[in-house]
Amino acid sequence: MATTTTTTPPSPDPAVAALTVRAAPPDVDVLAAVETALAAHRAFGDSGYIRDQLAIAYRRRLHKLGSTLPEAARLASLLDAAPLARQRQLLGDTVLRCAVQHAMRQLHLGDEYGLPLPQCAALFQAACAHLDAGLPGGPLTAHLPDMARLYGEPPQQDNGTYLWHAWQEDTPYARAFLAVMDDNYGAPLATPTPQERALLRRGLGLLETLLPRLTASALSHVQLVALFPKLGTWRGKASSSQFRVNGSVFLNQELIGNPWWLAEHLLHESLHQKLYDFRHGHSLLAPDYAREDGAKVCSLWNAPDDEGNHYWDAHRTLAAFHVYVHLALLCLLAEQQEAVLSPQYGPIGQHMSGSRRAIDRARYLGEQLQSTTWPELGLAGRQMTHWLLDVLDALDTQRRPGGATVHLLLDLYERQSRKLDTYLAQQPPPRSDTLAAQARQELAMTREALHLLDKELPPSTQAHEHDWPQARQRVLQALWPLTEDDHLMERNGYPQAQAVIAKMVQQSSRQLGALGALA
Repeated sequence: MATTTTTTPPSPDPAVAALTVRAAPPDVDVLAAVETALAAHRAFGDSGYIRDQLAIAYRRRLHKLGSTLPEAARLASLLDAAPLARQRQLLGDTVLRCAVQHAMRQLHLGDEYGLPLPQCAALFQAACAHLDAGLPGGPLTAHLPDMARLYGEPPQQDNGTYLWHAWQEDTPYARAFLAVMDDNYGAPLATPTPQERALLRRGLGLLETLLPRLTASALSHVQLVALFPKLGTWRGKASSSQFRVNGSVFLNQELIGNPWWLAEHLLHESLHQKLYDFRHGHSLLAPDYAREDGAKVCSLWNAPDDEGNHYWDAHRTLAAFHVYVHLALLCLLAEQQEAVLSPQYGPIGQHMSGSRRAIDRARYLGEQLQSTTWPELGLAGRQMTHWLLDVLDALDTQRRPGGATVHLLLDLYERQSRKLDTYLAQQPPPRSDTLAAQARQELAMTREALHLLDKELPPSTQAHEHDWPQARQRVLQALWPLTEDDHLMERNGYPQAQAVIAKMVQQSSRQLGALGALA
């Protein structure tokens, strides 16, 4: 599963009613208790426990492979005798994990998948040599210099996180890593410059200031951070990680200059790796969760497309839910401490998701996990969902009524309005009658939704009926107050009004996509 996040520029029209992105924070002691829980809960937060269970799972797989591959059998025996800390270090290696997984699929499922079996055997043999030599970490990062450490110096944790550098391409593990990257992304990576290394450490410093315990926990699951240029399949991506490339996270080379952005995305992708590690050792998902007819959740804040990428399976839904609960805490702390930290790091601006948005998305995904994809979760996945909802309740001091989604739909609508403004400013506009027709349709559907709630669209000039960007601002100003009125949400007509708004937003998004305004 690849997870992708994007950033958007600030709204060019200050007259637009700003969407609420900051939530009322709970008490300081509540925030501290939540960080402790997220970093130390015995099953779901304690990284030492999670990585120990991961090591058990991989040793079991190596023993299974050992019946066919003697190199796997020897590596399993060496790991069995190694201290747990040493097992964690070696089995944090992205390439070694891939070799185990690829060999398992080839030998036990009969798939032609990933690294060839002889190459997997050679990688197991190299891992044995690495252990015999007493080298630190894993083979992929063993020969990287100290300047490639994310922390800049040996960290306190037992598994250092490194920055990818291309000069290691001639080693067996580096060659295998690049082959895995080509299979999964098909796009290049970038060697960080000295300035980029400094920017990465600056963002890490901010993250550690805000969430010291949780940062150490999440990053203990990351062996490698790699930068990517805006080329090929990386275009349009802000950051990425995948279950198939365990232990590595990827960040857009052009976006790391803002420390607030970097702190959020570094935590975001590291948390995905933490959950992936948990999945290897626990019943997170039902065995057949990925079947074609498996339940899906519509991520209402993402643009709909013909491929259905805005519909998420149980794994992606749970992974996003897991991240957004953590980001809610990060954003609440960042917003609370912005005045103190801005002289050093600058203002947050729109470089973070915002606590209200993170809470709202987490709440929606948690509700959807329970109502839509519950059969696709394993026992551990269900227990984790319950626990994360309890954590969210502690952070959400102004909980919205259950089932409310207009705020999520308008979040997409507002962000795409900014994209439309940018699109129209950069090139000759499409035929005016096309834009005018879309403006009239969206205003008509807005009137319909308001009428269902005994409300009316405020009057405006005739020009606004035909100017699409201005019509969208008018729609936002009319509909956003609906998201803050709990009494309206209790009206009989609210579900139908919400359905009309959903249809309007999704049709509008598809029209923008057809124009090329969302590229």
